[in-house]
Amino acid sequence: MSEERLTQIEQKLILLEQRLKTLEIDIEPEGRISEGFEYLANDIESFRDETRKRLAKLEHGQSQIKATLDIIMRHVTGMGQQL
Repeated sequence: MSEERLTQIEQKLILLEQRLKTLEIDIEPEGRISEGFEYLANDIESFRDETRKRLAKLEHGQSQIKATLDIIMRHVTGMGQQL
């Protein structure tokens, strides 16, 4: 084999080693892929918490509106007044 061909093969091997190391870093438990999934899980949990808070506020607001409407209806119909 010629010296030039050996150099090409050596460069390809070096490139393959670098790519393999990159993949190992990405895939290992503390790697970038695991980090990405952890970030997404935290983001989803934050979204759930925020959604639950907003739902609770909406339910509370709805209860207040119902109570107000009940008072208005009693006043309009006179059902809440004693004779």
